[in-house]
Amino acid sequence: MTTATASTPITQPDRVPVPETPAPGDLGSGHRKPSLFGRLFFPVVFAALAVWGVLLAYGDPVAKPEFDPTEEFDLSHGLFGTSGFFEINKGVVYLAIALLGCLLFAWYVNRSVVKRIRQESKTQSAIEGVYEFAYDNIASALPEGKLFNRYMPYVATIFVFIWLLNMVSFVPLPLGHEHIGDISFLRAFGVYAVTSNIFCTIALAIVTSLIFHYEGIRAHGLIGYLKTWSAGQSGPVLILVYPVEILTNLVLKPVSLAVRLFANMLSGHILILLMSALAGIIGGAIAVSIFAQVMGTGVALVFYLFEMGLVASLQAYIFAVLSAIYIGSAAEEHH
Repeated sequence: MTTATASTPITQPDRVPVPETPAPGDLGSGHRKPSLFGRLFFPVVFAALAVWGVLLAYGDPVAKPEFDPTEEFDLSHGLFGTSGFFEINKGVVYLAIALLGCLLFAWYVNRSVVKRIRQESKTQSAIEGVYEFAYDNIASALPEGKLFNRYMPYVATIFVFIWLLNMVSFVPLPLGHEHIGDISFLRAFGVYAVTSNIFCTIALAIVTSLIFHYEGIRAHGLIGYLKTWSAGQSGPVLILVYPVEILTNLVLKPVSLAVRLFANMLSGHILILLMSALAGIIGGAIAVSIFAQVMGTGVALVFYLFEMGLVASLQAYIFAVLSAIYIGSAAEEHH
């Protein structure tokens, strides 16, 4: 054991230099000042809306006296003159785009895993962020063990697929219900949400419903699974409880999944369309027309960003989490 003496200096551990605190107003080398685009975005958008309102206010009046935003959700006519089982409408087009995005996402993940590709890129970070979010915040509703390993890919996939369906619905495509001029194949731009169609959302809900019923029967047997619907009650009270549980498990659970997603996306898109058409609804003096167009377009933009930035992701998350909860609760020993 060596002791320190006057001639033996005591060595100090290496210390990491403490970074200097930047002076007020100094952003430091790790931060960048807002770009020119960031500083001018809102002023330019506001000026463009004002000019747009003035031009429309001084232009010819709207030829169509009535505006019905629900016409954008009419899928009774095909886009390319097709009919019957092979009819292609705008719902099919939006669904195909989302499906292609989901397939590309799966291909990229599989390529990264199989080839052990690790790249410091924004795409890689985004993919890993989606996976970690699905693993930690969605699949965590599943019980640990085999059930988690079996259905973590399903709940992650249903989240990504619904999220893509919702996000694609905000991309304007020339698939509107009105034609441009007398040319039959030129259509006005519009936005459409596949998830605003109840048949789409009920199909997704039925898949989840079949899975949690299957897992319940697999875990308890058919008779045992039906017994779990007693909600822990016994005796004559079952006459009141059991019909409610049957209705809940067979009808209310899938319907709640489908209607929640359907209603939120439908109402959001109708609000966007209504605000966009405010100038055509409110007329009169020039000042009123300008105000209606500027405010209508501005409010429509606010609804658009709110729906796209929050509602679309939130509804996909809720659907996936409830799917995980229903699957896990069906296989549990006690309810």
